[in-house]
Amino acid sequence: MRKFYLSLSLGLVLGLTACAGKKVVKESDADKTPMDQSQITTPKATPDEPSLRGKEYQEVAQIQPVYFDLDQSTLRSDARDTLQKNYAEISKNANWEVLIEGHCDQRGTTEYNLALGQRRAASIRAYYIGLGLDGGKIATISYGKESPVCDQPSEDCWAKNRRGMTKVREKTQ
Repeated sequence: MRKFYLSLSLGLVLGLTACAGKKVVKESDADKTPMDQSQITTPKATPDEPSLRGKEYQEVAQIQPVYFDLDQSTLRSDARDTLQKNYAEISKNANWEVLIEGHCDQRGTTEYNLALGQRRAASIRAYYIGLGLDGGKIATISYGKESPVCDQPSEDCWAKNRRGMTKVREKTQ
C-alpha cells in the first residue's frame, strides 16, 4: 500500500511539474484547424535539479533530518544549524547528488500535505544553495503524509513526521 501511495505521490508531483511548461493548443475559431505544430512546446525538466532516476538515494548517518513547526515550511534556527553540518559533510563528497524529501504529519488532506512537503523540501534546497551547494546536484520530492516515521496520534509523534530528509547517491554519468 505504501508503494502505491509513493507511486501516486511521485506521479502527481511529476505531472504537476510537467504541466507547467506546456502551451494549450486550441483550434482556430475561424476554420477549426489546429494551430501550427511549431507553436507547441514540450515540457522540460527543471534544469536546476538532477533526475530522480537511476541509483537509489541513501541515508547517511552523518546527515541528519530537520524538523518543522505545524503547517510551516520556514526553517527554524535548529534546522539551519543542522543543515550547515549536513552541508559540511556533503561538501566533502563532490561526486554526490542530493535528494531532499519533504514530509508532513498525518493531519490534513493528501493534496495539502503534498504541497506543504514540497515547500519544505524547497526551503531546504534553497538553504543548501545559499551555503554554496550546486543547485544542479539537489533534487526535491514531497511524500506529504505518506511516509510517517511514527504513527501514533500524539503531538510528539506528529512532530517527528514534520521533517525534511537529506539523502545522497553517487552521481551517475
